[in-house]
Amino acid sequence: MPHKLIDDFIAVLNVHKPEARKTAADDLWTRLSGITLPITHKNLAYFLYKGNAESVTLVGDWTYWQPAIKLQKIDHTDLFYSIQEFHPTARLQYKLIVDGNWILDPSNPHSSIEGFGQNSEFWMPQYHDESWLQPHSTLVHRGNIKRFEFKSKLLGQLREMFLYTPHYKLEKNQTLPLLIVHDGAEAIKIGKFHQILDNLQSAGKIPPCAALFISPKDRIGEYALKSEYPEFCIKEALTEALKIWNSWGVPIADSPEFRSITGASLGGLLATKTSLQFPKDIGVCIAQSPSYWWNQAEIFHSPYMKNASKIEFHLQTGTICDAQAMTESMFRRLRAMGADVTYQEFHQSHTWGNWRTNLASAIQSWLSPNLVPNHI
Repeated sequence: MPHKLIDDFIAVLNVHKPEARKTAADDLWTRLSGITLPITHKNLAYFLYKGNAESVTLVGDWTYWQPAIKLQKIDHTDLFYSIQEFHPTARLQYKLIVDGNWILDPSNPHSSIEGFGQNSEFWMPQYHDESWLQPHSTLVHRGNIKRFEFKSKLLGQLREMFLYTPHYKLEKNQTLPLLIVHDGAEAIKIGKFHQILDNLQSAGKIPPCAALFISPKDRIGEYALKSEYPEFCIKEALTEALKIWNSWGVPIADSPEFRSITGASLGGLLATKTSLQFPKDIGVCIAQSPSYWWNQAEIFHSPYMKNASKIEFHLQTGTICDAQAMTESMFRRLRAMGADVTYQEFHQSHTWGNWRTNLASAIQSWLSPNLVPNHI
């Protein structure tokens, strides 16, 4: 069907008489009623907007959200268009700027929630959703999330954390693996990480896994600049969480290979730094779009890099205006140092949409490695 609609669109461009072209454009729009835009076919996306406007501009992940693509108005009609080329497996976000107003695409019902609001989203034809945001089984066992505040001596203030306890049944002496998550509140509200854990566990893709979500207060200051923040995460937040779980009779694994830490962007940098600094406490690092470039890529010169071979790394990055170059460099550095590294690239960008759709792959690679292919 997409190729037929594209042929119809091209036919409009080839009509030369003004009235006939206007009629052809109106007829095309009628045929597009109920069709989700943009039209995608092979490696092309056809963005269309119809309305009484002076200018329509396209912004998105691939423009660094700068208004760089002006839709062309078809003469003698109120139809605007732009044809963009993408990888056939891309999943991306965008908005339209109509006469200066930033709007969601009115012809696209699909959207993505991000930290700064909502964007329209489209999938290229060969993209396959493996996010596990939706249940894959008829019966879903929901974990329990509880919020806590505790006093941090290192940071000198009250701090927030969330404890996710899965629905579980364990044999005697069995324990639950633990995932520590940076940007805790956003990872729950926007990332839906707890739902991903619920769905993976309910479908039998991973064993029951507990999670500790730690929220920042001064994100840049703490994640990138405060040298004591990794210590706060392990010696205070983790210690406090383990005390609570212990009081509930919830058995959390103490072996580092069953404890993973994850974060995205600066959180990915922090997850890497924390695992390298505390390899006896954390044996697995899942870094998504990590900001390894920070402060002239100082992490590459960290004295804690000597611990790399003790950590199992899962590095993920988008290929579109994301952290691809530095993440690949880190992959090669870690591998050269003898670390166990899985490296994955996705044709997405620096968004929660990327991180929540690909977290499941890393978690399965950690907890059920035989079920997940190694993407390098």
